[in-house]
Amino acid sequence: MKVYSRPGLGTTFKVLSPASNEGLSPPPAVPAVSSANGELILVVDDEEIIRRTAKSLLERHGYTVVVAEDGQRAVELFQVLSDQVAAVLLDMTMPVMSGEEAFRRLKLITPGVKVILSSGYNESEAIRRFTGKGLAGFLQKPYSSATLTDKVHAILHNSTA
Repeated sequence: MKVYSRPGLGTTFKVLSPASNEGLSPPPAVPAVSSANGELILVVDDEEIIRRTAKSLLERHGYTVVVAEDGQRAVELFQVLSDQVAAVLLDMTMPVMSGEEAFRRLKLITPGVKVILSSGYNESEAIRRFTGKGLAGFLQKPYSSATLTDKVHAILHNSTA
């Protein structure tokens, strides 16, 4: 599901779903991303299921993961762990402190921190506010396990994803 909204122009909802599972072949096997060496990833999302799922997927690929339920907690954790955090997966819309404010504060602590913005909003709209501010990447929600691990690996190892 995607939602596009512009002041004065209205809102458009796009909902895509398969008409039937009948006759569909299984998806092709995705090659595994090479395992990490325990690199620490900070996953920040207000939705518990997303935090747990991302943590589990990344840990299966050899990453060490800490989670935060909002931007404020992310900044608190990052202040303590900044010298160990390899990358931050940051939700854009959260209570207490938004992803945009958390991003700004993380960059004040460590200007070179690699932040991957994650959002259900349209990518161009979501990253428009981050242009020129050192955003490492973007993940459109919902994302697959392969997309998540490929993006994190690419950001950490300077390859394309």
